[in-house]
Parts: sequence; C-alpha cells; structure tokens
Amino acid sequence: MKSKLRSIKISFLLTALFVLCNAVSFAQTIKGSVTSAKNGETLIGATVHIQKGDFNLNTTVRLDGTYVFKNVPAGIYTLQVKFVGYKTTNDYSVEVTGTETAVLNVAMADNSTSLNEVTITEHASKESDKSARSDERNANNTMNAVSAHSIAISPDVLVSNVLSRVSGISVDRGNTGDAQHAIIRGMDKQYNTTLINGVKIPSPDNKNRYVPLDIFPAELVEKIEISKSLTPEMEGDASGGVINLVMKTAPDKLRIDGYLGTGYSQLFINRGFKTFNSGQVRSKAPGETLPPLGLASINDFPYQNLVTRSKNAPPNADFSLTIGDRFLDKKLGVIFSGSYRNDYAGNNSFEMVQTHTVGPAPDVNSVNTETNFQSSYNRKYSSQISRLGTIASVDYKFDANNSINLFGSYLQLNEHRVRETENFVYGGYSYQGYHYTNGIDNLTETRTDLQSIYNVTLKGNHKINNAFAFDWTVANSEAQHKQPDIAEFKTAYNTSPGPNGTNEPTPGNPGSSTYVASTIINGPRYVQDESRVWTHNTDKDISAYLNLHYDTRIFGRKALFAAGGMFRHKTRDNFVDRYTLNHGSDPGSPTSDELYVSVPDSKFQFNSPEYARGSSYSDPGVYTFTENIQGVYADLKYILSDRLNILFGLRGEKTYQHYDSSLPVTFPGKTATINYTDYLPSINAKYSLTENQAIRASYFQSVLRPAYADLIPYPDATGETYVTQGNPYLQHTTINNFDLRYEAFPGAFDELLFGAFYKYLINPIEQQFIHGTGESLVLQPVNLGNAHNYGLEFSAKKYFGNIGFGANYTYTHSVITSVKRIDVVNQSEPTYRDQTRPLQGQATHIGNFSLLYKDTRNGLDAQLAVAYTGERIRAVSEYYGLDTWEKASVNLDFSAQKSFSKHWVIFVKVNNILNTPYQLFIKQNNINNYTGILKYPHQESPNYTTIQYDQYYARYNLGARFNF
Repeated sequence: MKSKLRSIKISFLLTALFVLCNAVSFAQTIKGSVTSAKNGETLIGATVHIQKGDFNLNTTVRLDGTYVFKNVPAGIYTLQVKFVGYKTTNDYSVEVTGTETAVLNVAMADNSTSLNEVTITEHASKESDKSARSDERNANNTMNAVSAHSIAISPDVLVSNVLSRVSGISVDRGNTGDAQHAIIRGMDKQYNTTLINGVKIPSPDNKNRYVPLDIFPAELVEKIEISKSLTPEMEGDASGGVINLVMKTAPDKLRIDGYLGTGYSQLFINRGFKTFNSGQVRSKAPGETLPPLGLASINDFPYQNLVTRSKNAPPNADFSLTIGDRFLDKKLGVIFSGSYRNDYAGNNSFEMVQTHTVGPAPDVNSVNTETNFQSSYNRKYSSQISRLGTIASVDYKFDANNSINLFGSYLQLNEHRVRETENFVYGGYSYQGYHYTNGIDNLTETRTDLQSIYNVTLKGNHKINNAFAFDWTVANSEAQHKQPDIAEFKTAYNTSPGPNGTNEPTPGNPGSSTYVASTIINGPRYVQDESRVWTHNTDKDISAYLNLHYDTRIFGRKALFAAGGMFRHKTRDNFVDRYTLNHGSDPGSPTSDELYVSVPDSKFQFNSPEYARGSSYSDPGVYTFTENIQGVYADLKYILSDRLNILFGLRGEKTYQHYDSSLPVTFPGKTATINYTDYLPSINAKYSLTENQAIRASYFQSVLRPAYADLIPYPDATGETYVTQGNPYLQHTTINNFDLRYEAFPGAFDELLFGAFYKYLINPIEQQFIHGTGESLVLQPVNLGNAHNYGLEFSAKKYFGNIGFGANYTYTHSVITSVKRIDVVNQSEPTYRDQTRPLQGQATHIGNFSLLYKDTRNGLDAQLAVAYTGERIRAVSEYYGLDTWEKASVNLDFSAQKSFSKHWVIFVKVNNILNTPYQLFIKQNNINNYTGILKYPHQESPNYTTIQYDQYYARYNLGARFNF
C-alpha cells in the first residue's frame, strides 16, 4: 500500500510540474511555429531572424516545432524565416508589448512550388508525430499512437519491439530475443487483437488466436494505433487492447524511398553458428502421401537435414522499398511497399525441468518445494530468419463523396533453426562444486518454421448527403504455419564418479553424506531413437462489415447516429504426423546398442508396424475447427456542450463454434458444438478542460473466446520443454472494463497522459501445470475463478531545445484466488487451500524512458532508450506457492542517424546493450541449490530457484535510408 501511495505521489508531482512549466507565460516574448505549407510538417532547424534598427536576434525552430525569443524589449520588429530547400519568407511585422506574448505562426513554401505567398495550413503528414498526437486527442476512445517517424529514429526494426515502448505495454520474447506478443495493462497476450487497416487478421500460431507481432517489419507501417477502450463498432474480444497497424497509403506526389542495411549479433562473435541443409527437408509427411494406414519405410526419412555444420554467421542483409504516386488528376492513388530481412540470431539457454514429484510439506500450513530436478538442459540455438513483407494499395476518388480502396498484404517469416541440447540426468554426487550427472543425452534438432499471412481488403466510403453516409468492407485473409520434418537425432552416454573422491556432509540433510568426485568417467556413446514430426495448420477468414452514419441535431446539439454489423466465417485445420525411428543394434558393444560414429552411419528401423504408420490416422492433433461470429451494434455520439461529448451504445455478438478431432469416439471432447451470445454495452465520454486538455472516461464490456487448441484435449509435444493439452470444459471469459484518463497536448509533439483503469474478469483463462504421464508436467488452459485487475498509467513527452525525452510508467495490480494443492509428509491424500496471486502475465511495474537528441543543422539524431518490466507469473502451478515467475528485466538500446543532403540518412541501431537475460524462477527456499557441493548452475539467490536462464547478447544494425 505504501509503495502504491508513493507511486501516486510521484506521478502527481510530475503532473503538477509539467502543467506548471507549460502554463506560465512570460511577457516581452515572441513565439510561434514554423511548418511546411505543402504538407504541414514541422521545419525543425529553420532559422528565425528578428530585427528593429540595429537590434537583431536569431534562433532556430526546436524539436517541438516552435521558436521563441524571450526578454525582447518592447517595440515593432521585422521577422523573417530561412530554411534550406524553402523560399525565404516575406518580412513580417510583429509588435511586442510589455504585457502580452506576440505569437506568429509561419508556413513556408518549398523551392519546387509555384506559390508566391506563404499559406498557413493545419494538415500534417500521416507518418508524422504531429499526426499521431492529433489522432490521440481526437479519438472517440482512449488511444495511444506511434508514428512512422518515431519508429524510424527508434532502435527498433520490428513492430513487436516498437510496442514494447508504448505506455502500459510489456512484451514476451521468442527464442531469438525479439518481442513476439504484447501484454497490455497486465492482460495476457490472448486478451488482445491485431488488425491491419481496421480488419482483424487470422493467426499462423498453431494453438492460439493472437498474432505473432514479430512477423511485421516496421518499414511497412504508417502508424500504430493502440486502443485501450472499445466503442460499439469495434469487435468485443479485446479486453487488453486493439493493435491496429495502419499501413502506408498513396502519397500526394511521387514517392520513392527505402533503406539498405546489415547487422550482426554479439552471440556469434563469441561462438559459431550451426546450420543444416534445409533444401533436404521433405515438405510432406509420409502420412500425407501414403494410402490410409500405409506403412512408411526408413528411406522416407532422409538423414541429410540432420547433418549440421558450424560456421561463422554471415552478416544480416536488410532491404526495403516504397514507390507511390497519384494519377488521373489526383483521383487514382497507387502505392507499393516491400521489405526483406535475412537475419542470424540465437541464444544460449539453461533450463531445469520441473516434475510433479515435489518435496513434501511438514504440515498443511507450509508449502511444497520443487526439489526433484531430475534433469536440466543446456541449449544453443542458431536461427536463420528471413522476413518478407509486401503491401499494395490502389484507391480511387470518384468525387468528394465517394471513394473505394483495394488493399493487399503478404507477410512471411521463415526460420531455419538448429537446437543443440545437452541433457543432464542428475545423480547423487558432486563434481567441481555442482550437482552432477549419471548420464548425458546429446540431442540435435533441426526445425523449419514457415509462417505466412495474406490479406485482401476492399473498402468503400460513400456520403449520400450532408446527413447520411455509409462505409463497407469485405476481406479475405489466410494464415499458414508449416513445420515440415521437425527432426531430432539423439545420442547418450553414462557418466560416473572416478575414484579417490571424498565424502562430505549433504547440505540440508543432517546425518547423510555426498560423494565428491575428483574425476569423471564417461562411458561409450550410443545412438538413441530418432524423432520426426510434421505439422501444419491453416486459418482462413472471410469477413464483411457495414457501417451506417446519420448526422443530425437533437435539442439544438449535434448528434451522430451509427449502426452496423459484421460477419466472419473462420475455418481452421490442423495436421500432425509423428514417427519414432528405433535405433539399431551393435553386437560388439557392451549393451548391444549401436555405438555412435556419425549421423550418416547410424542405422534405424521400425520395431513395430505401429511406428511405421505414424500418428496422423489417429492423432487428436488432426482436427478441423469452424467458427462464425455475427456482430451488430448501434450507438449515438451526442455533443452535450462545447466541452462535453458522449458516445454510448450496445453491441451484440453471437458465437458459433464446431470442431472435429481424431480422438477415439468414446473420448470426451472428440467433437463439440458451442453456441453463446454476448451483449456488450459501452460508453465513452470526453470533457475538454481547454483546447489542449481533456478528461476521458469509459466503460465497456468485452469477451475472451478460448483458442482453438485450448478446447481439444490432445497432447502436443512440439514445444520447447513441456507438453500442452486442451480442455474441452473451458468457458469463455467476460470482462467489465472501466477507464479514466487526463490528457494534455501543450505542444505539437508534447503530451501528458495520466489515467486509471479497472477490470473485472469472470472465468479468466490461464495456463496451469497439471499432472501428466509418469512424473512429467503438462500445461493446460483452465478457468480458476474470477479476477480483478486495476492500475495507474502515466506518460509524458517533452522537448527542450535540441533535447527531448519521453517517459511512461504503469502500475498494475491483479488479484485472483484459486485452489492449490499441498502434499503433506506422512499423509496419503493431498490437502487443498486457497492462494491469492496476480494474473498470469501481469507485471506490477513497467516503464520506459527515452532520451532524444536532435541537431537539425548537422542532420544528427540520437536516442537512448531504457525499458523496465517487473516480475510476472509465466505459468501457474497446481501446487501452492510453486508458480513459475519471470524475473524483472532492464533493457538498454541505442540508435543514431546522420543525414547527408536531402536524400540519404546513415543510421546505427544497437539492441540489448546490457545482455539482459531472460530468467524464470520459483519463489522457494534455495539455500541448498545456491551454495555448497550440490548447487545447480545459474542460481543467483538463496531465496528463489532459477529454472531458466537465456542469453541473447547485443545486436548491431547499420544502414542507409534514401528518399527521392
């Protein structure tokens, strides 16, 4: 409670200081803004000159787009503005008095225009920071916007990484260290939706609805809009937020720009890069080409894609190009934008494997401990990742009231990965101060991940008269994910302690001793069974939207009625075919198992016809899923006064779902049909305190539908460590959302946002570890009770001369109480008790700070960015107090760019300067694993057990942008 009050006090003081700095006006001051007459962009660095007789002063336009002369003696001055590439302005007359500030805004004509007079304009480029601030202040709901200009000068090259710097957003990262998914206001990634130009897109993820955001290159984006409250025309399955990627649109004149770049990872300066021949990967599984129940032969499994080689990673290669123009008297607009990135990335990972065999608690008021770590993984990942992104847009303006737009996009992310694993099976002795092993398994996995999303959207906007207008959209989208031949080759050898060791007291176990080995004896290395898995899935959407708008007046005040509907037909299929190839024998070896020589020399066979049939004919992972969503809404935006407007309405959504799986007929959850209807009211109100300040308040109800694989109870072992399994009894979630925000926009680029939010979740869905086969754990989605989630959010941006800063901080607190298990010593049956904890994925504290430098005269920009994410639950345990937590992290990134002439910019970006690791831990006593003769690697504290420790190292990017 004290920390919460301290956070509120600090936020209040910062708010008061910010408002005070911008509210005070000084006498004897001349100020104003300088923009381009053609596009409204700020001309930062333009020289402003004032003169009265022999008295004269010069200044430059600052980062916020303004100039200022302070403490100017009273009188009448001549003002003139100069800027490279623009015509020098006429002389303006400005009068300075002793009591009032003189304001003069100037718009300059560039050298290419025929304008003889300077024209003041208010519109701005859609890719500018000014446009983003305008979107935030004029939106009907609570929104944050990130412009293409901000993205370009940031250290980020992917949309997912850009989002990590937005107020209220944290991210989770993949095995290369790049952000993959957004967590908004403590709501896990499943509570968010992703749109392209306002249209929801399907996901290539093989289990979930949420879209992997690292598939989007930032170069294709005009701006990113993050809506944190919903209005009735928005679909209701976004309780955390809606991420709308607004793609580039046709310009007013010819546009040709792009960039060339390269980069490298510090990881591959420290070690080699492993690769394999991906051209030898079979695109289809034997089960797809053979007759039903046909038997595969060993020859159907080529070994070439399992042969790896080490080399120096080549430099990254990146390229983008945008071409656009308008034709036919500016009625026809065309734009194409493409991006290609070929990057090399990876990480070094340590992981201890949890089991459900835990240390018993002495009584019902104590907790179990996860002490039975029977094995751990040391892994090295090497990934070649190619990203291809293309968009094309054609729009035609028939007249001022009618237009259509045809938009298409294609996104592709292909990863060819080698994962080398050293699996330690722990014994009961010590070596070099660590708990050591009775055996080591070496596993080499080669994996090809092919993901793609395509979307084609046709939109129309029509204004019938001054009162009535409508718009419509039809879209066809498809996402695919293919993993052809996930191949794993395994060898194993036993280890044992050598002679001449010593016996020492066992830590934490009085009266017992542990053998401390001085040497290790390694046994012969044997070939083990080989695993081959093929998976692919397709997710298709056909969608249609219609919105009607009627503009009228009620009681003399403006009122805007809207109504409409949407329909989406989704079809999804999933395919899995698994094979186990049994290792050969070697009569000359001590165990008759095959001694390892090399991958090509290893022999395999099928010990049973069942192995040769694969799993596709009966695998529950083979399923089809159909979903129809019908939505209708009606709302009214009413201007109650010059300061207050309210938008309220009701949305109804009907959900139909049906799936068929390959489970046995008698198995619960083989097939199901699910229907439900939700009525979702909402209200958004805005009260303008001044022209640049407002208060927003909103309430809306939303839903979360279970993911496809969440419902189908099949075990999927294609993850990194743990098997996942669906739950046919899972219920969808309903959420009540409340939001309050104060916002101020004191300058063209400055902003101050301070808000609070509260969410009440009925049947939230979380991933929980449950008992699996043997001693293994299985991750399964569950409803564990209702939850509360609330917090405070602060964001500020301000520029002082050449220096600017941006800062945001979000405090989030969530509460859910669920029943947990405790195994008590000498008690045959477990005991259960309630535990209150945060929601999965929610970090109490997240924040960002960016320091920006801009020297317009020398064409120099630089940015140093720090991001902090507090600890959060990664996975929920069925045992009391044994949830898996992600450790708090601090990431430091840097970017700089230098412009040369009007056409070229050289830039450098450095990410993860601090080599911040990704760590998972369990909050339990760790004294015996942290120190002594039986400690585990990467343990950092006696108060918690580190179970995963990944290092990605710094990454460097260098390139040049061009604009003609």
